[in-house]
Amino acid sequence: MSQEDLAELSKVNLRTIQRIENNETTPKEKTLKLIYDALDIVVIDNEKIKIDKYIIWSSSLTLLIIISTFLGWLRFFKEYVDGNALYSTSNGWEGITNLNGYRLDNWLLSLSTITVGLIVVSHSLGLIKNKLKYIAMQIVILFLYVSGIFSWSHVQGFDLRPGLFILVIATILLIIAYRKKDRKPGANIVYK
Repeated sequence: MSQEDLAELSKVNLRTIQRIENNETTPKEKTLKLIYDALDIVVIDNEKIKIDKYIIWSSSLTLLIIISTFLGWLRFFKEYVDGNALYSTSNGWEGITNLNGYRLDNWLLSLSTITVGLIVVSHSLGLIKNKLKYIAMQIVILFLYVSGIFSWSHVQGFDLRPGLFILVIATILLIIAYRKKDRKPGANIVYK
């Protein structure tokens, strides 16, 4: 079929046909449909993949939580050596805090917040339904831990390091995102 025949059959300008054939232009969808109809070509529509920002957001926060467990959380005064104060730093897998005599290990909070992240990511992928009660238990652990941190005023030289701050903020943002996602209509729809 010549270009002229195709132009006449498809009701598309001859110059447009020439430009398309020479790869000088990107044809509009409407133009392509007219040409396909003229050539009896059946087109299977490509489904547009929607990027779920919630999945990206929750996955990024969960990764941030995992990374922050390896950063320094707390720094304690250890001793004086030659007139210089020595400090020991603990991360999310070592060290403890106390709440009125009850010991809360850092690893417990690390596992708890990672669990929140995994629940939220699984929920966003449609793997699990609403698990707010389970997340609420993790929030209690987070609250107790943070309460324990702020009740340590008697410890000389105690200060917070960035790892714990990042972990707490990322977990709070994840919980907020989870609740917002749950309230949206069609929140449990999974995109292919």
